[in-house]
Amino acid sequence: MLDVSRRLKLAEGVFYAERGGKHLFLQPCVPDWVVVNRVGAILLARCDGSATVRDIAAGTVDGGGVLPQAQVLFAEALRRGILVDGDTPPARDGGVGGGRCAALERPKPALGVVHLKLTNQCNLRCNYCYAESGRPSGVLSWKELESIADSVKAISGPRSVEYVLSGGEPLLHPLALQFAERVKASGSTVHLLTNGTLIDEGNAGRIAKVADLVKISLDGSSEAAHAETRGKGNFARAERAVALLLEYGANVQVAMTVTRANRGDIPAMVERFGPRLALQPLFKAGRGREDDGQALTGVEYYQALAAVTGVAPMGAVAKTLQEVRGRGVRRCAMAEREISIAETGDVYPCQLLHAEEFRAGNIREQPLAEIYEESPVFKRMRGVSVDTLSKCSECALRYLCGGACRARDFYEVGSVEAVGEFCAYEREAFLGGIFDSVEL
Repeated sequence: MLDVSRRLKLAEGVFYAERGGKHLFLQPCVPDWVVVNRVGAILLARCDGSATVRDIAAGTVDGGGVLPQAQVLFAEALRRGILVDGDTPPARDGGVGGGRCAALERPKPALGVVHLKLTNQCNLRCNYCYAESGRPSGVLSWKELESIADSVKAISGPRSVEYVLSGGEPLLHPLALQFAERVKASGSTVHLLTNGTLIDEGNAGRIAKVADLVKISLDGSSEAAHAETRGKGNFARAERAVALLLEYGANVQVAMTVTRANRGDIPAMVERFGPRLALQPLFKAGRGREDDGQALTGVEYYQALAAVTGVAPMGAVAKTLQEVRGRGVRRCAMAEREISIAETGDVYPCQLLHAEEFRAGNIREQPLAEIYEESPVFKRMRGVSVDTLSKCSECALRYLCGGACRARDFYEVGSVEAVGEFCAYEREAFLGGIFDSVEL
C-alpha cells in the first residue's frame, strides 16, 4: 500500500477533460491515463507536492473512509505517469515531469503491408475514385509479380506480410487469384479490395479460400443510394457478391465511403451488415478533387457516426488504445511498415500517395529492396512524425493517433508535413474511446 506520508504532485503537462461525470487525466508523454469520478478528480487536483497522501484524504468529507481509496488511486496514477513525487524537478529532457516530451524511442518497424495495384482498369467509373481508374492500363506481368513476392520476402524475412490487392478492379488482372494463391502458400495473408461486380459462382469459392479478407465497396443500402457515387446498375451485383462469398465462408467486409449525400443511410447499412460494415470518410483525392461539397469535415464525420446506435465513431479505437497505451505511436505506417506498388512498377510510400513527388523508384529499373532501404523519398517520409508536425506538437493526444493519415492531410492542405482540420475527428474519437472504455 502507498506510504501515506508521501507527497505527490501532478506531472507537468498532464491533460484534463471531463465528460458525463467522468474525469480524464492523461499523461501525453507515455501516453497513459486514468479516468475517475468527481471525488477522484478532487483528490488528484489536490496533489501539488505540498500535502501528504493522508492530508489530502483528510481534506475530504469522509477523510478516514477515503484514505484507502486514495492510496489505491495515487498508486495507479503514479504507475501511469499522472503523478510524480513532490520533490521531482522538471525533467530537462522533456520526459514525464517536464513540460515537453522526449522523442519516444521505438524499434524500427518492419515491412508488414504491401499494397499492390494490379491494374488501373476498372469496369466502373466512380465519381470520386482516388485512383482515377477506368482509363486504359497495363498490368504487372507474372514475372514481375513473382519478383515482387521474392523481394518482399527478402525484406521482411520470416515475418508474415499482408498483401492488399487492389486496382482499378483487381479481378480484371488475369493472374490476380493465381498470385494471391502464390503468396498465400508462402505464409502471407491476402486482402482483396473489389467492387464485387465480377464475383460470381465461377470464382467465389476460389476467392473465399485464398483471401483472408474481401472488402467490397457499397455506398448505400439501395440502388439509388449506391448509384449516387458508383454509377447505376451495379448495386445488385455487389450485394450478390457479398451473399455468395458468405455462403462460401469468406471473411467479408462492406466498405462504405461516407459523404453528405449518404450519411443518412448509415443506420440502414448498420442494420443490414452489422459488424461487417467498415466506414471511411471521402478524401479529396483523384476524381474526388472535383469536390462538389460532398466531403464532411472531421467534426461532421464524427457526429455522423456517433449519432448511429451500434457504430463506434472510430471502429477500432478500443483496440488501438490498447495497443498504444504505455507505448505510443509517433507516425503513420507509410514508407516503412507499409508500401504501395503501382501497375506501372512505380513504388510509393502509401496507396493514397501515388503522385510524382512521392515516387520512390520503379521495380523495372532497380531492386525493390534497394528502393525500400535507400530511396530519398522514403527517408523523407520516415522523418515525418508528431515530433516534427507543428500542430501535433501541442496536442495531448499526439502519441495516441501518431499524426493520423498523412495522405489525407496532403489532399486537404497540400502537404504531408502539415495538419488539416480533419484531425478533429481523431481527437473526438480517441477521447470518446477512452471515456467509453471506463465504467465508474
